[in-house]
Amino acid sequence: MASYDLDMLEAAERLLDRDIGQRGPLPQARIRRSISTAYYALFHFVLDEFCRRVVGTHSSLSRRRRILARTLSHRGLKRTFDKIRGRAIDASVAEFLATSFVTGGPAAAPGFARTLASVFADTQTVRHDADYDLNVSFSEKDARTIVTQVRRSISDWRAADKESDRDFKQALSVLALLEGQLRGES
Repeated sequence: MASYDLDMLEAAERLLDRDIGQRGPLPQARIRRSISTAYYALFHFVLDEFCRRVVGTHSSLSRRRRILARTLSHRGLKRTFDKIRGRAIDASVAEFLATSFVTGGPAAAPGFARTLASVFADTQTVRHDADYDLNVSFSEKDARTIVTQVRRSISDWRAADKESDRDFKQALSVLALLEGQLRGES
C-alpha cells in the first residue's frame, strides 16, 4: 500500500502530464497546483514520520497519530527545520539534538536531515507564491524540479537508518512538537 505522501507526489506529477497532442506551455493553474501538491506531500510525510516516532507505529495507534498530527503547524515545522539546516545546528537546540555519536565542535545535522529541512523551507516558500501570488509565474520545469527534490529528500530520509540517524530523527520529532523551541528560548 502506497503512503499518502507518495500518492500526493504521484498526483503532483500527473498534473504535469500532457494530453495526447497537447502543445505549448501547460496552464499555470496545473503547474501551480503541482507545486502546492508537492509541498503538501512533504508536509504530510513529515507529520506522519514525526508522529510515528513519538506515538509509535502499531496500527492501533493510527487515530492517536492523526490527532497529534493536527497539533503540528507549518510555522512550527519551519521553525524546527530552520534550527538544523545551516552548517551547524542552532546553539539553542544543539545540546538537545546532540547524540552520543557526535564528538566535539559545532555539530551539524546529518545530511539527510539538512536536505529535508532545506527542501521543506524552500518548497514552502514557492508553494506560498504558487498559491497566492499571481504576479509570479512558474514553468513546467520549476514544478518538475520541486517534485524531484521532494521525492529525493523523502527517499534519503527513509534510507537513513543507522542508530545515530534514528536517534536524531527521534529528537527532531520531539523538537517539532515543541515548535522548534526549548524552554530556555524566548
